[in-house]
Amino acid sequence: MAKIILTDVDIENIAAQGKTSLIIEENMLLTDLAYEKAGRLGIELLQYNLHHIPTEPVQIHLDKTETYQTSFSKPYNLSSMPKSIERTYTSRDILQFNDFSSEQQLRDAIILTGRILYHSGLMVSNDGNISVRLSNGNILITPSGVTKGRISAEDLLVIDLDGQIIKAAENPNLKATSEQPMHIEIYRQRPDVRAVIHTHLIFANAMAISMGKIRMDVIPEAAIAFGEIPITEFALPSSPQNATAIRGLIKNHDVVLIRNHGSLAVGKNLDEALIKTERLEHISKTLTFAELLGDVNALPADMLDAIQGIVQKNNKLL
Repeated sequence: MAKIILTDVDIENIAAQGKTSLIIEENMLLTDLAYEKAGRLGIELLQYNLHHIPTEPVQIHLDKTETYQTSFSKPYNLSSMPKSIERTYTSRDILQFNDFSSEQQLRDAIILTGRILYHSGLMVSNDGNISVRLSNGNILITPSGVTKGRISAEDLLVIDLDGQIIKAAENPNLKATSEQPMHIEIYRQRPDVRAVIHTHLIFANAMAISMGKIRMDVIPEAAIAFGEIPITEFALPSSPQNATAIRGLIKNHDVVLIRNHGSLAVGKNLDEALIKTERLEHISKTLTFAELLGDVNALPADMLDAIQGIVQKNNKLL
């Protein structure tokens, strides 16, 4: 029997219909985010035949002999999955993909990332784009002009490092994001990177526009996480100029601000890139309010030296 995976968006839709409970039938599984959303919205989860609230999240378990239906896409078969990686499959696992992950799983990872960013207010309207590097070196990327919180796995495209379409979206009207030159530039320069998130963050953008930088001498976690966050020269959005603008910066930085435009965060998977995006906006928001309140206290010089030592030590361990 095919499994139906429900996400947090599905739970929101159920709540919008005025329902206050959901029976989890034998072929239904919930992601961690869906379980948490049900708790926040007061949706009572009843297990099939047992009719009581589960004491733990209903986890997604990958059985290598079954076919799974996600709410993101069409069914895909897991029969070829190596037995060594058969395990409990959670929303974190979806984002923390690896060399064994199939293209379909990477498609699901992009869709889940888009929904997280959209519902967190970090990627609004049709803004932003997401991509991952496939095991064969091609790039799986979001389409242009589509809200990332409402796309499906079939909306994604596969392009090569020359920007040529290898696999089109199911909808022939969907084209790869116009920011693809920027994504291609990153993958060419960073063989360690397998995921890229480009957003138009409110507070990070505001800090960059008004102050020309994001201070690293105020919040210890910012200095430890990023060291510094460089800002590019202005480049025309949706043009090859963006690739040129980031060229000298992205090689040595995982987070870059594009002047008067947005931000880039990269990682070995989408979980890493997402964490960096969230942290960037959180730090920027904190600094914005601190500046509004006035008298921002910088960290002592000896503390900054100690933090620099931590950063250098962490870099050696990578």
